[in-house]
Amino acid sequence: MRLFAITAAIALFTACGSPPTAESCAEICAGDGDAQPDVEEAAEEAAPAPASGGMKMTAFENDLLSPLITDIREGVRPFTPEGIGLCEGKEACGTFIGMDGGELAPGDYILQAELRVPKTGDKGTWKVKVDYECTYEKKSESGSSTSTKTSSREYDVVYAGESRGYRLVPLRKIKSPHDGGSSETCTWKITAPHPDGDKVYEGGWTAPASE
Repeated sequence: MRLFAITAAIALFTACGSPPTAESCAEICAGDGDAQPDVEEAAEEAAPAPASGGMKMTAFENDLLSPLITDIREGVRPFTPEGIGLCEGKEACGTFIGMDGGELAPGDYILQAELRVPKTGDKGTWKVKVDYECTYEKKSESGSSTSTKTSSREYDVVYAGESRGYRLVPLRKIKSPHDGGSSETCTWKITAPHPDGDKVYEGGWTAPASE
């Protein structure tokens, strides 16, 4: 570095028509210690800045990962349009009724959920929560009385394959008319995790009191 500074000064003096002197050389040598930071600073400024915005995927990586990312973003959802709701049947879905059954005709019913779960994540990654709130009304000659019960349960769900969903069947068995001399009016809510906010599916039913 010192040799470079002296050489540059000699060239400058020569260009200006003034030969270098001992005093001018001494000044250059004495100031050489201050030149190093300037050179280092210039090198830092010339160095390319690191790229921002994260790593860019190649076309191959995008084709490979896009379906997985889309699947995750869709979260846990019904496996088919009839995947969540009320059905006629004792253990399995015979005839799908819908989310809300209204007042049920005499017979056996179930609440079911067959779910499409993203194809990634260990057990415990994906969960669904099922909540019930049921009001029971019992009538007698002296009047009527009502009581309300709530319950909640959480289920771990996992990817079950392409040909079927993860089945919570039956989630609840329902009988109409309701035994015990009281009517049963219930609402249910299934909450499924979703990256953009939980998805909620809900409905209800009424089973009249038995004679």
